[in-house]
Amino acid sequence: MSEQMLAVLGFGSIGAIAVVLLVLERRGIAKRKAARGGREVDVSNLIAFGSAAGENKKSDGASK
Repeated sequence: MSEQMLAVLGFGSIGAIAVVLLVLERRGIAKRKAARGGREVDVSNLIAFGSAAGENKKSDGASK
């Protein structure tokens, strides 16, 4: 085999592995979404303010 063919096979296998991993990740996301009843989780507060924002949001309705 020539060096060009080996390069094509090498990059092709890298691309195929990337596609398989992408498909597996998308299936995992779909399973987690189905487990939540199809709801999206809003993480904008957690991203902006850290985990303390999530804790405050949960405990706002609790006894204060």
